[in-house]
Amino acid sequence: ASQRIVNGQVVRDPFPNNVIPPSQQDPVALAIQKLIPLPTNNALLTNNYLVSYANPRLTYIPSLKIDYQLSSNSKVSGYWSRTLTDTPSVAALPDPIKASTASHIVSNTVRLNFDRTITPTLLLHMGAGLVYTTDDVIASAFDPKTQLGLNGTYTNAFPSISGLTAALGGMAGMGPGSIAELVNTKPTANTSLTWVRNNHTYKAGAEMIIEGYPATNQTYANSWMTFSAVESGLPSTFGQSLQGGSTGFPYASFLLGGVDNGFIGVPSKSRMGAHAFSGFVQDSWKVTRKLTLDYGLRYDFQTYLKEEHGRIPYFSANTPNPAAGNLPGAVAFDGYGPGHCNCDIAHNYPWAFGPRIGLAYQVLPKTVIRAGAGVSYYKTSDNGLNSFSTGSQYVYAASTYGTPAYTLAAGLPYQITWPNFDPGQVPLPGTTSSPSQQIDPHAGRPARILQWSLGVQREIFHNFLAEATYVGNRGVWWSSAYIICPNCIDDAILAAHNLSLSNSDDLKLLGSQLNSSIAAQRGFSTPPYPGFPLTATVAQSIRPFPQFGNITNMHWSPDGDSWYDSLQTKVTKRFSHGLDFQSSFTWSKSFSLGTEGGISTLSPVTPATNDVFNRPQNKYLSGLDQPLLFVFSGNYTTPKINERGKIGLKAFSWLARDWQLGAVLRYGSGLPIMSPIASNGLAQLLFRNTGVTGTTGGTFMNRVPGQPLFSEDLNCHCFDPNTNFVLNKNAWTNPLAGQWGTSAAYYSDYRYQRRPSESMSLGRNFRIKERATLQIRAEFTNIFNRTEPANPVSNNALATQTYTTAGQTQAGFGYINTGTVFSPARQGTLVARFTF
Repeated sequence: ASQRIVNGQVVRDPFPNNVIPPSQQDPVALAIQKLIPLPTNNALLTNNYLVSYANPRLTYIPSLKIDYQLSSNSKVSGYWSRTLTDTPSVAALPDPIKASTASHIVSNTVRLNFDRTITPTLLLHMGAGLVYTTDDVIASAFDPKTQLGLNGTYTNAFPSISGLTAALGGMAGMGPGSIAELVNTKPTANTSLTWVRNNHTYKAGAEMIIEGYPATNQTYANSWMTFSAVESGLPSTFGQSLQGGSTGFPYASFLLGGVDNGFIGVPSKSRMGAHAFSGFVQDSWKVTRKLTLDYGLRYDFQTYLKEEHGRIPYFSANTPNPAAGNLPGAVAFDGYGPGHCNCDIAHNYPWAFGPRIGLAYQVLPKTVIRAGAGVSYYKTSDNGLNSFSTGSQYVYAASTYGTPAYTLAAGLPYQITWPNFDPGQVPLPGTTSSPSQQIDPHAGRPARILQWSLGVQREIFHNFLAEATYVGNRGVWWSSAYIICPNCIDDAILAAHNLSLSNSDDLKLLGSQLNSSIAAQRGFSTPPYPGFPLTATVAQSIRPFPQFGNITNMHWSPDGDSWYDSLQTKVTKRFSHGLDFQSSFTWSKSFSLGTEGGISTLSPVTPATNDVFNRPQNKYLSGLDQPLLFVFSGNYTTPKINERGKIGLKAFSWLARDWQLGAVLRYGSGLPIMSPIASNGLAQLLFRNTGVTGTTGGTFMNRVPGQPLFSEDLNCHCFDPNTNFVLNKNAWTNPLAGQWGTSAAYYSDYRYQRRPSESMSLGRNFRIKERATLQIRAEFTNIFNRTEPANPVSNNALATQTYTTAGQTQAGFGYINTGTVFSPARQGTLVARFTF
């Protein structure tokens, strides 16, 4: 209520005593708050709701396998398996506010093979199969209009609410997320012909995979709404941390009803699909008794994933947008017919030829040199979460920093239909927003990997083999969503408007609203098109597509690169005296450029880019880099004792023999920690993000020379995480306002703690009679019951380090939450199998 413009900046006054008056609290928020259960421990202000609950998961897996010999040279085999899993997804929070959804998954696998020996040297194989999976994601029925007073949603389910949690309190996420029935139909087929002729073994074959993803989708129809601290903070800060911390509190924004961003959609039905065909020829040529040469060629053709009726809207940079004064930048629809682009919105790659060559040469009786190289291609596209984004949803966000997109009491103002072929369906009048997704024109180009190796293998003594190999590869065209930014302000745009990142007045102008006095004085008060919100910033008005926010949900953009080099050593002990094992040690280095950020929700590590207009700068150490890795796997079978007719010894031998002890032990370097995200307003001024989900920075903080990165050695087991912050906040500093950071995303000396993986098993087969066997087996993970703390908080070096009144760490940079552990305690499974 106190919001006003002072010197071009939006400012506000704090509520008296930092308390929101009841008259200004949103009635829908209060109705939701009544559904939140009371604390189970009133003595605590945070983490005060702890309950026990059961969440059973039942899985049934019947299967059937048949082999039939048609004749002396022909055989057919078949296989069928069905996996049915029901999970009620009971959670700590009760219905309807629990964030989980029940799941009913049924998967059927059918496979039929035919093998024929045409001649003693000519073998034919043919196979076909089908995988058919249905996944029902079910939410409890709930009418938000009558039970909350919330208008504007399109299905009877509680809204999905997130962003309420902060270091000093708030609330967990509420409401179901995805609500859908997803189907995956996957027919496959393959055939091969093998011909042995003299010292050649020729082989040729072909493969087919067809992917179909029919979906009945209600995801987003209940509204996904995210709350942020900025709606109850100071918009003029643009996310910059102030001395002593930042302003605003997410739960306060919730009580005010101010939604920052989210999704809203309507129920829809769609069918995504793609297919792949491949063929290969190869020859294994035994040139001499000591030299074997393998060579071949494989061809792959794959299509990009598309909706069969072209009902998904994609961002189009060239299509005029009638909602934005016909400026370029609207949505277009793949395929042909009314409302479509009458085109293929992306292109398939027809030149995926992969040659391979390898050789093995016996230089000494017990020594072999092996070398090889080849080109291979990765698959073009995964459906991932794309069936949840079928064009039935609208992506909304606050039009200006700190101003809500809407309030809960007013309801969602977005009118949506499906399918909707209107190219100007976004943005709505008086707002800025973004199309739900963008597909790269080269989405049909698969990643290409050039791999090579050179190694030596030697038998040290009988049944004991040692080898050392250099392995390297280079990858291009990996999917990368964040290495490009079609709606970012680049240096050319700044120069065209005579603006500079080094000028504090220009930075202030970029953050000012279009209707402010400073914008008028500098000649930037004219909107780019009629209906453009005058409360938007000057920066928003000069973007390449001012009608849109960030367009980052780029699907299958083949812009990433990868580099990998390693020295791999291995010793193998073949089975003898009851023992066999394999032990390997790898020394490697791995780099990436955008390859770990296809879609952030699916990425194995956090995707990271800095300046998208300076592509070479984004070559960083991979977030999966482990320079040292040791793996041991082995089995030992206890021997039979020579009884020599003694009854007691015979009984002991029977009890002790034939036990099988297995182990898989993995030890390696810790994974890299990402550099902290800067908070110098760059992302809000220029809209260039790091690509890191949940952050507001546009670059990384600068590393301070001479400052240690850690205040504690994460691997020493010599500190108490309840009382110590483990990262050094003085090792990082913010770049100047509007300036890019100089740090890389990852450093080799800045890593999480090492996390061993240790599994062991113990079992034995008991012969009951000639055709009946009972097997007992126990399998254990984390066999030594290692307790591993969670990773430290590392994304913001300016986050204030705070303690509880009892002197325990509570929040801030380098904080380890001891209430959670990185890996579960030791777990065991006991299996009994009767075979007859």
